[in-house]
Amino acid sequence: MGEEIYSGFSAKELFKEGIGMTYDDFSILDTSFTNIDRNEIVLETDLGKGIVLKTPIIAAPMDTVTSKELCIALALQGGIGCIHYNFKNPDGSPDIDKQVKEIESVKRFENGFIENPVTVSPENTIADAIQIGEKNKVGKSAIDTFPVTESGKPHGKLLGLLRKQDYSRTKHTDFKVKDRMVPLKKLIKGEWPITLHEANKLLWEEHLLFLPITDKKCNLRYLVTRSDLDKNEEYPLATKDENKRLMVLFAVETRPIAYERLEKCFKAGADGCIIDTSQGYTRYEVDMIKYIKEKYPDKLVIGGNISTPEACKGLEEEGLNSYRCGQGSGSICTTSGAIGVSRAGASGVYYCAKATKMKTIADGGIRQVGDIVKALTIGADVVILGNMLAGTEESPGNTIIDPESGLPVKIYRGMGSKEANVGEIRGYSRLPQGVSGHVKYKGSIHEWVPLIRDGIISAFHVLNCKNIKELHEKMNKGKIRFEKRTVGSLRESNVHDLLM
Repeated sequence: MGEEIYSGFSAKELFKEGIGMTYDDFSILDTSFTNIDRNEIVLETDLGKGIVLKTPIIAAPMDTVTSKELCIALALQGGIGCIHYNFKNPDGSPDIDKQVKEIESVKRFENGFIENPVTVSPENTIADAIQIGEKNKVGKSAIDTFPVTESGKPHGKLLGLLRKQDYSRTKHTDFKVKDRMVPLKKLIKGEWPITLHEANKLLWEEHLLFLPITDKKCNLRYLVTRSDLDKNEEYPLATKDENKRLMVLFAVETRPIAYERLEKCFKAGADGCIIDTSQGYTRYEVDMIKYIKEKYPDKLVIGGNISTPEACKGLEEEGLNSYRCGQGSGSICTTSGAIGVSRAGASGVYYCAKATKMKTIADGGIRQVGDIVKALTIGADVVILGNMLAGTEESPGNTIIDPESGLPVKIYRGMGSKEANVGEIRGYSRLPQGVSGHVKYKGSIHEWVPLIRDGIISAFHVLNCKNIKELHEKMNKGKIRFEKRTVGSLRESNVHDLLM
């Protein structure tokens, strides 16, 4: 009987030499017979504390990547965004309230029962209502329909409903709300207790766009909307909490101002936080982890950044569920050259994932879908993306035309860059650990992320794996094989011998 032949290396053999490996340094080999269907593949990952992603992508907390618009779009596509903390007042000091407003916008975008609907009083003018709607924008859209309560507060006695078709933004600005609203006696409403299924059924049967829910004393309890029902059907992968609201994370520092930030952001409805620091294995981070876990035990805390098993084990002892793995490998990160402390992205992910039961979030060095697949294959549960999401329609900033290439681009900068650290609110040393530049315009998240998902699913199909857990199990058993790349093989794997 002949000797069994194995192509390439196992992951253990690939990384055993202790040489820094990037995603460009190896390929995954096609050694598995595929006997599964694409529709059997599930990319779901449980980060902990009830946050389950159907698309294993987190948007990095960067001020040129993650806006409320991007968080909304990515959550609808099954991922989750993290609102950065680099908002500043005119004097350069931190502006926590702007971060809070971003979180509130995400949580308000899609709801089952809207717990705190934006309301007006009957004595408000239409101009007041328009201003209130603009102030409480959902994404880029102003609110234009309001329950009318006696006190003007969300849980006051319901008196009517002011719909966008009930007023003109130019002709009726001086009118009182009570003169244009639909009065209670003409309204169809639900009475609490009522299930979301029953409320949605009532919306359809009565041809309604809005359904106020009141208690027996006619105090407003909730609002249910047809638009939310439509979103549920249009975006089946959406990342939602138990109240059917989109989920969102926020970034927090390790400095004293973090305590106020944590209180305000969690009060606004955030589902978890990322401790955002380039060196995560410090007493500052450990102290912050302990504080958050004691004060907010039901909220997800993501630690990092780290890149070694020693750091992994240290943070795991503090009870973390998830951590960011990557130091110095981001496309706009200069930590490696600036301070000499870093690790190649793939090596960090492999060794850290082997050493811990925490969820490993690969952070840095990921430039294309193939890199995402490689990160997941060698142990990552999720990837956190900056460069690949920068330049999308929903990322902050305007699209401009690059004068040299003539292509549309958007600004992208590292959070350790000089430009991002104005006012030194991020706590970096004076030596910058990042740069600024431009990336090509990528279109909408709603077009881009489905393409990324499709690529990941295609790879899982080739590897004959139905989910990330099975992928990891096969990798650890040596059933998924790898090959080291030379400079020539890397050149061969890209577009070549073609006039562009």
